[in-house]
Amino acid sequence: MNSNYSIMRVMLAAFMMLSPLHLATADDDYIEAKRLLDSGEILSLEVILKNVRQIFPGKVLEVELEKEDEQIVYEIEILDGNGVIKEIYIDARNGKLLLTKEGD
Repeated sequence: MNSNYSIMRVMLAAFMMLSPLHLATADDDYIEAKRLLDSGEILSLEVILKNVRQIFPGKVLEVELEKEDEQIVYEIEILDGNGVIKEIYIDARNGKLLLTKEGD
């Protein structure tokens, strides 16, 4: 048996073993985000994006809901009309703009 085939088998086995863990984490994140929204602790993504698009027009590339230093933050990446990626950090509880960065 050649070594490339063996390496692929090991990688495939590792992927199959780790994938359910990743899916469980994703499910847990969804459940937590829904709990926060349903309890009124955070604003909906729809409300946040409506407000963000008024200030930062462009194509939304990615959105993450993160907990940072006891603060819940929407991290939004937008590709603007000039081809610049902007990272926008919004307080998920009140919609306040916390920080913007320009990426590549």
